[in-house]
Amino acid sequence: MSSRKSAPPSGRSENKYSVLLPTYNERENLPLIIWLLVKYFGESGYDFEIIVIDDGSPDGTLEVAEQLQKIYGDDKILLRPRAKKLGLGTAYIHGLKHATGNFIFIMDADLSHHVVPKGG
Repeated sequence: MSSRKSAPPSGRSENKYSVLLPTYNERENLPLIIWLLVKYFGESGYDFEIIVIDDGSPDGTLEVAEQLQKIYGDDKILLRPRAKKLGLGTAYIHGLKHATGNFIFIMDADLSHHVVPKGG
């Protein structure tokens, strides 16, 4: 009997992708960036999680993230908020502690990064 795992039915590997998404006052951008990420990963068949690290945004970003989690599921949208603004670098470190993927993407929620690779 072989102990070798067979490929998943979709033909995709068993890799998982974690997207770290620090936020601060991104209530307007967050729904779009999350939608784009979920759409791309979903259409590609990749296993993924999006980790939202909100630094106590006064504009209600965390509340928007909670609504998005209800829409897309708490297995895809993980909320790892912090009480106050502690900086981008430490937000990524905080997110890394919670990531379960074997590949990590770091992004900003301000739409400054392309969600879909060029040509994709």
